[in-house]
Amino acid sequence: MFKLRSNDIKDFPFEEYAQLKNASQLEDLAKTHYLTAFNSWMLPQIAAHYGAWKLDYNLEGKVDCHHTAMKNIQTSWELGLWRVVTQLKRGSLVKSQVNPEFCSYSALVPIILMGLKKFQGIKYSQWDITPECKLIDKNLLEAMTWLADESADDNSLCNYEYAYGLGSDKLLELQQHGLLVKTGPSAGVVNKPTSSWCLRGMRGTELAKVPKLAGTMVTQIWVAHPSLRTEYMVLDPHNWDYMPEPLVSPEIFKKLPSNTTFESQQNTFADLPWNL
Repeated sequence: MFKLRSNDIKDFPFEEYAQLKNASQLEDLAKTHYLTAFNSWMLPQIAAHYGAWKLDYNLEGKVDCHHTAMKNIQTSWELGLWRVVTQLKRGSLVKSQVNPEFCSYSALVPIILMGLKKFQGIKYSQWDITPECKLIDKNLLEAMTWLADESADDNSLCNYEYAYGLGSDKLLELQQHGLLVKTGPSAGVVNKPTSSWCLRGMRGTELAKVPKLAGTMVTQIWVAHPSLRTEYMVLDPHNWDYMPEPLVSPEIFKKLPSNTTFESQQNTFADLPWNL
């Protein structure tokens, strides 16, 4: 039975993951180690560990993923931790990705780059990220690079209507379509935006061929929802440091004060034109 030595990641046996390249093997060992039970102290320490990395830059002044990895991953422990944050299914590392305490470690977050953004102020856009980058989980990397070859001016990078030819109304329509339960006893029910990590049944729509996490980003579901998203998530496949405007007005996310009574709510609406 696995016994924890201390609440210090340096004492955690990440070296045991070093030679595991099979996803199922990684998941089995993560269960044996109860990785998700240590989120409260382990995840912040992992971020801080990567936040202390030394960077290697290329001739264009961008952070070189390959050479930076070579400079910092030089032990079996480092190699094992790298496998955990880039190859292990994120749900096997983070128990609840929609928990506000752990959203910044969700599948929309490149954990290694996040540590450097948090502790050294290195923006994601400062990295030379290609489809061959080994420092980012493959699903998130696919979403971040799927439109890398398309040209667009600076203004369009921050605007979904120009970048994808879709406006907020259309994206909300696609969101509802992807959250709609289409079969079974619950057919016709539209799930909450924060309940599903990706859109489903998108064949024949504008997002049919879009990587799943890119669809999650542009329709603002799951942790990309305005009520859960954080500055460390990649929320726009075109502009990795940009936080898009909410598709729905943020006013709807505001809650009434806990001491607000039904009577006070009635008074609030008493002077509206249709009540005069």
